[in-house]
Amino acid sequence: TTLAKMASGTDGNIISYDASGNPVAVATGNDGQVLTSAGAGAPPVFETPASAVNTPTFNAYKQGDQGGIQPNTATKVTGWTEINDSDGKFASGRFTPTVAGQYFIYASAWVTANSDVDNPQIMIYKNGSDVQAITFKVPGAARNIPGQTVAIVTSDTNDYFEVFVQSAATATAYSSGDEVRFGGFKIIT
Repeated sequence: TTLAKMASGTDGNIISYDASGNPVAVATGNDGQVLTSAGAGAPPVFETPASAVNTPTFNAYKQGDQGGIQPNTATKVTGWTEINDSDGKFASGRFTPTVAGQYFIYASAWVTANSDVDNPQIMIYKNGSDVQAITFKVPGAARNIPGQTVAIVTSDTNDYFEVFVQSAATATAYSSGDEVRFGGFKIIT
């Protein structure tokens, strides 16, 4: 046989065979989809691979300073302004992905330290508990210290993430729009 003897078809379709050995056309997929086997006796299908989706994703910054952080008290950072929120999963300072998977979560801040023993911390909380923190030492006298923490965490469909700061002395998380950040995204696995 030659290609000239084949019946006309649709551009992008693929010819396969059904369980009876008869030729069938596999419908054209969409951009980014891959051809997936449906098993013996069924024609393959075009599907979007689940592992190729790294949403939801979000990024936010704190608008203005957050003062009144009491000594040795983890204080939730509030007053976020969204930069992006792909699926509307960030609200009231909380990221609730609702999609199970591995997530890269990050937070950064400038925090007051009055002496070299204040040990400011930036913490990522999952469901109300600290899962990742960075503690930094202050060299010498009082100053504002930058810090950042990152975590790769597993999330199920109802987990949520927040950012907290803490210091051994009364502190402030300083921000002019760039210094206090919170963001994350689903990792492609």
